[in-house]
Order: sequence, then C-alpha cells, then structure tokens
Amino acid sequence: MRTFQTVGASTMQRMQKIILGLGLMGGLVACSSLEQDETVNWSAEKLYQTAKTEMNDGAYGSASKYYTKLLARYPFGRVAQQATLDLAYAYYRDGETEKAQSEIENFIRTYPQHPYIDYAYYMRGVFAYEKDVSIFDRLNPINMAQTDPQPLKQAFNHFDELVRRFPQSEYAEDARFRMLFIKNLLGQHELEIADYYMRKGAYIAAINRAKGVLEQYEQTPSTPYALALMTRAYRELGEQQLSQDSYRVLQMNFADKLQDTEIQHYLQGDVRQKLSLWQILQAKPKT
Repeated sequence: MRTFQTVGASTMQRMQKIILGLGLMGGLVACSSLEQDETVNWSAEKLYQTAKTEMNDGAYGSASKYYTKLLARYPFGRVAQQATLDLAYAYYRDGETEKAQSEIENFIRTYPQHPYIDYAYYMRGVFAYEKDVSIFDRLNPINMAQTDPQPLKQAFNHFDELVRRFPQSEYAEDARFRMLFIKNLLGQHELEIADYYMRKGAYIAAINRAKGVLEQYEQTPSTPYALALMTRAYRELGEQQLSQDSYRVLQMNFADKLQDTEIQHYLQGDVRQKLSLWQILQAKPKT
C-alpha cells in the first residue's frame, strides 16, 4: 500500500509539471499571436510612406526596417526602385556604411537606365568618401604614412566615374570638389612616406616617393614640399646638379613658399617636424 502511494505521488508531480509546461506554451502562443506583424497586409505604398515618414523624423533604423519589408514583399516596380535608393541612404545615416554601399551597388547594377542613376553614382562615392575622410578629421593631426590609401582611391574613382558619365549632372560639381580634396590627401600620404624614408636616411626611397607626388599629385599643396625634400635628399647623396635642379624648379614655381617654415625644415635638413593636415590642405568641401 505504501509503495502504491509513493508511485501515485510521483506520478501526480509529473502530471503537474506537464500541465504547467502546457500552460506556459499556451501563454507563449497567445503572446505570439498578439505580437503578429501589423504590416503583414500593408500595400507597397503604405510601407513606403511609413518608411519615408520615419526617415524624415530621423528614425533611420526604423525606416530601414520598413524599406526592407517592402523590398522583400514587393521587389519590382517603381516603388521598389525608389525604396532601394532610400534604404541605401537610411543605412548611411544610421552608420551602416557597408550595407549602404551594398544597396547602392545593387541599384546601379539593377537599374542602369534609371532617371536618378547619376544620384546613385554620386552617393556611392559619398558613402566611401565620408567613411574614410571622417577618420582623417577625427584623428587630425594624423600620420598619413600609416594610413591605407586604397579606400580613398576607390572613392576618388567613384566620383570620377560620375563626372565622366554624367558631366552635366547636378552632382558633378560637388564630386569634383571632393575629388580635389581626396587628391590633396593622397598627395599628403605620399609626402609623409617620403618624409619617413628621409628621416631614416633612405634617400633614394625618399626621392622616389617625392617624385610620386610630382607625377601623380602635381597640382596639390604637397608639391613644393616634395621639391624641397628632393633638394635635400639629392644633396645628401652628393648629387649636387640634381639637387640644384630640384631647387630651381621650386624657386621658379613656388617663390612665395621659399621662406615657409616647413619648406625650410626640408631644405635645411630638419625633416623631423610633421606637417599638420590643416597646413597641407587648403580647404575641405562642404558635405
């Protein structure tokens, strides 16, 4: 009798646990039904307008969720095309640069004849440009020699493609300004590497990098500094004629720079002082 009572009590405990578990599952199902996506029956237009409202209010993360739902349910048509552009911008403003770049690349591939295709090319450059230039701004002054120039070169190429394909685009002028600024940064990058080699006594390597400034970035603010560095490097190597030639070019083209403190540092051999970003760059175009 005692054994029967023990087994009965154990069974009752198991049944209570099962019932309790079923009750919890039922509650979860009920909650799940209450939390059903309210947008499930929304039209493409309603999803788009809701996303647009969220974006106008600065809620870029929320806007991107609505745009994503729209594109998943209605991947074709005029609304989907505009939603793709808007989604790229929402990602960009929300700090999701890689997602923004992916969306804009997808738009360019999918809709090459779209009326706003020039805008897409422009934003592709902006996404890359802002991602990398903002780093330079935050870390100013910066050791450019330790910075990978490839992302900036990619941004430059994106803007260049826009200007070549759509020279009359309303975005072309701003793209040209950004290209100029990027070119200045890249020239500074080459000069910083030349400066590094100069301080290490690797004069030939320094000269080669300085030549890179003259050949690729000849119209940037780094040009006179590169000539001054070459003047000094050739002198260190005992190449007096080449040193004089470099100085002559500097004198003919940048006479007003000869008394510049930084130029004198290069000419006289004190090349340890870094050039600040703001001394090298003339101006940054507005965003």
